[in-house]
Amino acid sequence: MGLPGITRFLRTAAGVLTYPQDPRSFAQLFGSLSSAHYTRGRITRVHRETPDTVTVCFTAGEGWIPHRAGQWARIGVEVDGKRIWRPYSLSAPEHGDPSITVKAQGTVSKHLVHRAAPGDVLYLERPEGQFILPEMPTELLFMVAGSGITPVMSMLRTLMPRRPDHDVVLVYVSRTQESCIFHEEILELADQFEGLRPVFWFTEERGRLDVADPRAVGALCPDHQARATYACGPDSFVTAVEHLGEASGHAPVVERFDVTRASASGQPGEVSLLRSGITVSVGERDTILEAAERAEHPLPHGCRMGICHSCLVPMTDGAVTNVRTGELHREPGPVQTCVTRPAPYAAFDA
Repeated sequence: MGLPGITRFLRTAAGVLTYPQDPRSFAQLFGSLSSAHYTRGRITRVHRETPDTVTVCFTAGEGWIPHRAGQWARIGVEVDGKRIWRPYSLSAPEHGDPSITVKAQGTVSKHLVHRAAPGDVLYLERPEGQFILPEMPTELLFMVAGSGITPVMSMLRTLMPRRPDHDVVLVYVSRTQESCIFHEEILELADQFEGLRPVFWFTEERGRLDVADPRAVGALCPDHQARATYACGPDSFVTAVEHLGEASGHAPVVERFDVTRASASGQPGEVSLLRSGITVSVGERDTILEAAERAEHPLPHGCRMGICHSCLVPMTDGAVTNVRTGELHREPGPVQTCVTRPAPYAAFDA
C-alpha cells in the first residue's frame, strides 16, 4: 500500500472511531491549527513598527489559500471571551507565511497591538480583494496615506526582488517620520533596488498634500499621468486620487481603509430581522451592520466599506440611506448593511 492509500485508510479509521463527529474536531485537543469549522493561525512573532503599530506574523493551518500581494483577509480574534472579526490587509510578500500590520484603532486592532503574543491563535478566512499587481509589467505610481501602506508593502516586497529594475514611484503621506510605517525598510529597499523611488511627505512639516492637484503631484512625480496608479488609505485621500485620475483620463486602482460618512446625522431608526424575530435600534450615526453587532446579533460582512458585497442581505420592506452618498433606496432586494442605515425603518430576511 502506497502513501496515498495509507493516508486514506487512516482517515477512514479516524472517521469510524469518532463518528458522528468530524475527526478534525478531536484534533483541536492536540493541535490548535486543526479545526472542522475554521481555518486557524498561530502567531509566531509580533514586531513593533511605530509606537501604535505592530506587524503580526503567523502560520496558517489547513484551509488557508496563499494570498496575492495587495489582498486582505478577515481575521477573528478572541477579545474578553468574544470572537470578533475584522478585515486586515496582508503585508507579507507572496509565497511565505502571512502577516498583517495593525494600527491601534478599534477594539480588535488595539487588542492586537497591545496584547497579542507569540502562540496566540487567530481565526482566518481566505484572502480576498482585487487591489493586486497587474499581470503585465508597467511603470507604477503608488499613492498611499497612513496605514494605507500595508497592502502596498506586500506589493513592494513581492515585486522588487522579482523585477529589481522595475520602475516604481511611491508617494507616501504620513503625519511624521516617527508615525511612518516601514520608513526604514522602504529606504533599504530603495538602496537595494534602483527602480524604486520613494517620496515621503510629512504633513506636520509640509502641510497637506493636495493629491487631486496635477501640479502638486507632478512636482513629486513628473510623469504621473503615464503611470498605472494605485491608491490606498482613508476614503478622502483615495477619492482625491480618483479626481486626479479623472483629470488625466486614467482611473487608478484603489483600496479604501474607511468610509467617509455624510456630514448630516441621520435619525434614530429600527431594523426588523424577520427570520431571527428581533428588532434592532439603530443610532444616528450607526450602520445596520454596526447596530446589529452592538445588539450581539452579527450579520454577514467582509470589508465593512461597501467594496466586497459580502454583507448583502435581502430587504423586504421599508427604506435605507447610504451613509456615504446620502442616497435613499426603497426597492426590495439585496442591501449592503455595512454602508446603509434605516430611513427610518427597514425589514430584512435575516
